[in-house]
Amino acid sequence: MFRHKAIFLLSIVVTIPLCVVLFYFIPKSRMPEIKQNEMITYIEWNENIHLEENRERVKALFDHIENLQVEHTAYIGLQQFLLNREQELSTSEAELYFKTSHSREILPLEKEITHWLNSNYPYAVFSFSPPETVFEKLFVTGEADIVAELYARNKNEIPEPEKIYGIEERLKRGTGLTPVGVAFDNQLNITIDRQKLLIYKVSYEEVYRLLKTAFKENEITTLRSYQQYLPVTIAGKEQNIEQILQQTLVRTSPDKKEQTHFIPLRSLVNVTTGEDLKTITAGKNGEYIPFSFYEVKNAEQLMTDVRQTITNRSQTALGREEWDLDFSGSFFSNKKMLNELVVILFISVLLMYFILAAQFESFKQPLIVLIELPIDIALALVVLWMSGHTMNLMSAIGIVVTCGIIINDSILKLDAINELRKTGIPLMDSIHEAGRRRLRPIIMTSLTTIFAMVPLLFSSDMGSELQKPLAIAMIATMVIGTAVSLFIIPVVYWFIYRKQA
Repeated sequence: MFRHKAIFLLSIVVTIPLCVVLFYFIPKSRMPEIKQNEMITYIEWNENIHLEENRERVKALFDHIENLQVEHTAYIGLQQFLLNREQELSTSEAELYFKTSHSREILPLEKEITHWLNSNYPYAVFSFSPPETVFEKLFVTGEADIVAELYARNKNEIPEPEKIYGIEERLKRGTGLTPVGVAFDNQLNITIDRQKLLIYKVSYEEVYRLLKTAFKENEITTLRSYQQYLPVTIAGKEQNIEQILQQTLVRTSPDKKEQTHFIPLRSLVNVTTGEDLKTITAGKNGEYIPFSFYEVKNAEQLMTDVRQTITNRSQTALGREEWDLDFSGSFFSNKKMLNELVVILFISVLLMYFILAAQFESFKQPLIVLIELPIDIALALVVLWMSGHTMNLMSAIGIVVTCGIIINDSILKLDAINELRKTGIPLMDSIHEAGRRRLRPIIMTSLTTIFAMVPLLFSSDMGSELQKPLAIAMIATMVIGTAVSLFIIPVVYWFIYRKQA
């Protein structure tokens, strides 16, 4: 009797806290880590370069990493695909595809590309992501771990590029990680001098039309074919900026003698150099400057370092902070998803308790059945942790599904014990007889489920990384749950009803 009581107390006192501790300390992710031997690299050179220069840089990169990959290709500049008009690449952007012979070669390739770009083109902004397969489109595994969102306090002024570059360097030194920075666009700002228009009697619309035509922005129509489109624009011959402005003549309005004159376009406009954000990112709190961090080991420590770096360096002369800081990324989405899973599991257990209470017409016997859940979940988490997997959506599905199967075995065993006791059989005899009757069905149910999951452990096709955590969780929960249903549940039942017997 003392041994049975000790087993019962051990199952209650140890497994429930162990389940809670393991859930909070086991690594968590939204989806299992998918091994990839393909990679997409997006590069924004952050310079005003010609298409040929872009092509030469990409070719030099391909030549440098020739021995690290087996296949590569690139999109450079405008693609003019009919269904891709909203995601066109500019002449300073390139999208590269790499394929290696094995997934373990992706990380060295990524490090070599990073080193080459930082050494040769320090102003380039680049990022790495898996190719858009079916699983990537469904589960979005290429999201940044942490995105630091910097909101400017002064909404009336655009942050200067030098200030953003300085923040990026300080974040690199303060966190030890290199964030994916912000792309800028070097540009020439051409403004029309309205006072000179009045002096020379030139129409504003005429000057604007000539500027659009000179810089190939005067689009008149678009020819669409099966997969591509061809914009038709009015343009002149290839010239640089100064030649265009000096050689393009503007007709003045007729004077009193009905005579017109031609004035160089350069005399009517002002040209200044500038640098501006290439893209504007906005969220629920307005526009912000994003700094994305990948391969983050300790997200909370990183956010603390970023907050200290921004707070210590963003004090103005008036003593106010210049930036508001917020964070987003897969770390928060994963945490939100797991919290939702916990709530759903709690509600499911609560509903199951009420259903079992109505079935057994007792408030004690549903607790006997549900005591199996923390034991199964705790030991399944131990197996997942020992096998190197995380707590993710697939492993959670495996645990929940298998707990439902195992609980069904315990329900049938308790029902058999109750039926035998109603016929007048003593408590211990009823437990032994019910165990003998239910042994074969429980073992057959467990073996069929386990053998059905075993092939998923050795599969290597697309999606096998998603199936392995589910299979491991189901096999571990089924093995542990079978032992609990056969040995622990009868002990708990005897412990509760021993005085009545």
